[in-house]
Amino acid sequence: MNYTRLFTSYFITALLLLSSTVSAQNNRLSQFEKAGMCDLLIDKNGTYHAVFQESPANGKPIFIYYASSANNGQTWSKPITISNDGTGNGSGYARLMQDGQGRVYAIWKRYGKAESNYPVREELLDGPGGYAPGTIFYKILNGGTWSEAVKVNESENCQYSWFPTIDVSGTLHIVWSQVSEQMIKKGWYYWYYADWIRDATISGNTFIYHSFSTPAPLDAYGNVSSKNGLLNLDGYFDGNNAFHMTGEMVDDNMQIIIYFNGKTKSTLYKYPKYSTFNNFNSPAKLVKDEKGADHVIFRPAASTLESEQLWDIEAATGKKSVIVDIQKPGITIQSFQVAQGAGGSYAVTFQAGGISSANESYGSFYSNGTWKNVGLTKNASKEKFFHTEFPPNVYGVKSYLSTLTKYRTTYIALAWDKNGKKKMLNTLSADFVGMGFSTSSPSIIFVPVE
Repeated sequence: MNYTRLFTSYFITALLLLSSTVSAQNNRLSQFEKAGMCDLLIDKNGTYHAVFQESPANGKPIFIYYASSANNGQTWSKPITISNDGTGNGSGYARLMQDGQGRVYAIWKRYGKAESNYPVREELLDGPGGYAPGTIFYKILNGGTWSEAVKVNESENCQYSWFPTIDVSGTLHIVWSQVSEQMIKKGWYYWYYADWIRDATISGNTFIYHSFSTPAPLDAYGNVSSKNGLLNLDGYFDGNNAFHMTGEMVDDNMQIIIYFNGKTKSTLYKYPKYSTFNNFNSPAKLVKDEKGADHVIFRPAASTLESEQLWDIEAATGKKSVIVDIQKPGITIQSFQVAQGAGGSYAVTFQAGGISSANESYGSFYSNGTWKNVGLTKNASKEKFFHTEFPPNVYGVKSYLSTLTKYRTTYIALAWDKNGKKKMLNTLSADFVGMGFSTSSPSIIFVPVE
C-alpha cells in the first residue's frame, strides 16, 4: 500500500470540496493552503479584485497576495505578492478601496521594522481590530501594475487599529490609532497608549495628515497620565463630511464600546468588569441604514446571556435588535464579519460550530427594514471519516488506516456587483487528522452568493 499516494490523493480532494447553499460554482484563489483573512472589491468597471494573507511555506512570513478576475469570478489571475518588501516582516489584514477617480488601492499593516535583526513573520494577536503594532502601507493599481508601496506614517511600528473609508467627494481616507511621539521616543509600544487618532487624506501617492484626538500628556514623572488607547476602530464620513466612528477601550477595568457621532462621544456597551475579551478578530462594526441612522454590530459578552448572540444597536436611540440567537448547547459564534452595501443595506456573516467539529457560515442580510437569513456553507456535511483494515503482515499483525477531515470557514469577505448581487471570498480550512499527525490547510475560495 502506497500510504503517501493515498494520503496525497485524499487530501487534495478534500481541499477542493466546498458546497454552497446558494451556488454550485466555486474557485480557489490561494496557492499554498496557508491563507488567512481576505477582502473583495468589485470595481466600477466590473473587474473583481481580491487580496488575502498567505504564507508560501511553514516558517515564512505572511504576505499579502493579489488576484483579479475579468469574467465575474469564473477564473482568476495567478496571485502575486504585493507586500513582500524584502524585510522578512509579515503583514496583517488587508483592504481594497476604490476612490472617486477610479483608482484602486490595496492597504495593509506590516509588522516589525525594516532595519531589524529579528523580523516579525506574523502576529496571532492582531486581526481586523488591530491589537499588534505595525506600519500602514498602500499601493495603487495602474493599468494592471501596482505602484511602489507608500508608508502612511512618519515612524515605523507604532500604528495599531485602522480602517479606510471614502468621503462624500470620493477621496480616500485611512484612519488609525497610534502611540504618541513621546511614547515612540521612550520605546513604549503598547496598544493601551495608542490614544492618538489620526487620518491621512489620500490622493494618489500624496496625503495630508489630520488628527481627531490629542495624545495624553506626560505627568510630573515623565509617564503617561492615562491609558486611553483605542482598538477595533471603524467609521466613515457622512454626506456633510462629518466623521462617525466606533472603537473599543478600557475604562475602570472594563472594556467598553464607544461611539462618536461627529460631535460627541458616548459609551454604547460595557463588557463585564475585570474580564478580557479578545475581540480583535471580530471587532464591532459601524454601518448606516437607508435612513442614514448609525448601527453598531457586535458580539455581547456570552457570560451575561443564556445564548450566543449578535446585536445590532441603533446608536442614536439605543434600540437593540438581536440578529443572531443560538441556543443549542455546545455551539458558539466563532467569528463574524460585516459589510456595508449601497442604499443603507448591510450584511452580517458569521461562523458557528462546536469546538472540535466542522462549522457553518451564515448570512444575515439587511435591506429597507427587513432581514433575510441564508446558509452560506455545508461544511458539516463535508466532515469525512475514512477507515480501512489491511491484511496481516508477515508477523500476523493487522494494520489500520483512519483519517478524519473537518471543514471550517474562518473568514468571509462580501461585496456587491453592479446589479446588487452578492459575491464572497471564503477562507475555508480543511483540518486533517490521521496517520499520527494533523494539518490545517486554509484556502481562499470564491463563491457567488446570488
